[in-house]
Formats: sequence, structure tokens, C-alpha cells
Amino acid sequence: MLALRLCGYAFEQLVQWRYGAAGMLALGFVTSGHKARNTTCTATGLTAPAPLLAQ
Repeated sequence: MLALRLCGYAFEQLVQWRYGAAGMLALGFVTSGHKARNTTCTATGLTAPAPLLAQ
């Protein structure tokens, strides 16, 4: 279980380093939307980084 948490933390740091605060916010929307089973929140989180990835 510790290894899974470390991998999650490393992934969050990678996203923040590469895409900044907007990437972290989008990741937070996806995570919270998935846990709450809220499709609107998940879809917002998935579409928000599209301009970041298009660069």
C-alpha cells in the first residue's frame, strides 16, 4: 500500500512540474469527480488540460 501511495505522490509531482497549477487543478477535479461519481466534475477535469497538452 505504501508503494501505491508513493507512486501517486510521484505522479502528482510530475504533473505539477510539467503542467503547473492548472494541471494539478485538473488532476484534482478528475480524482474528486471519480470518487464522488460526478460525471460533470470528471469531464471538467479531463477537458481542462487539453490546451496544456496542445502546446
